[in-house]
Amino acid sequence: MAEGMVLERLNIYYLLDTSGSMSGARIQQLNTCMQELKPALEKAGIDNLVEIVIRAIEFGNGDTARWHTGDKANGVPIDRYTWMNLQANGGCTPTSIALKMVADALDAEYLGARTLRPVIILVTDGGCTDGETAYKAACSAVANKINGNAIRIAVGVENANTAELEQYASKDKETNKPFVYQANNAEQMVKIIRWASLVSIAASVKSSVKTGVGGDDDSEGISLPDDPWI
Repeated sequence: MAEGMVLERLNIYYLLDTSGSMSGARIQQLNTCMQELKPALEKAGIDNLVEIVIRAIEFGNGDTARWHTGDKANGVPIDRYTWMNLQANGGCTPTSIALKMVADALDAEYLGARTLRPVIILVTDGGCTDGETAYKAACSAVANKINGNAIRIAVGVENANTAELEQYASKDKETNKPFVYQANNAEQMVKIIRWASLVSIAASVKSSVKTGVGGDDDSEGISLPDDPWI
């Protein structure tokens, strides 16, 4: 790319369940996945001429959530991204708290002046323990920010509450199906997270060309992975 070129920014948020049920192979594979995403995301940024910025929230160690990578105001550029391993020791799954945190971060002052549609990837193996009312309110808070333009993808691991995830996720424009992908084991979880990360970059770039950040809530360029792929 040309020296001094001002790139559009793509903010990617990972919301990662660290409740006790994610312990063992699941959390180990999740940490490996997050470590190994860097070269693939760097290449995707170069190929699409975008600046990729990463944030991650962990939820489940206790009854709250916290920023694990970056914070509300500042993400980590992919060239400076490193991953510190998560531990899964919690007894709760406070998904609504994590969603409220990312909703608070979806403000223009934090996203950047030249920004594509942000991407939010939620990974969980259970259901929200904050109550139905709190969860619905948090989903609405995310969906209503920046004119509903965030691309919202859910990765459910084994016993995840699919109905809850469908309330959170964006929907495919053609099929009206929510972007919820089920993993039957830790290995599938890793593949789907990697795939969702890369395909959502292409979707964000493609949609910005047609509609800009002010476009509608339907996300384009994302399709269900075929069974042989996972």
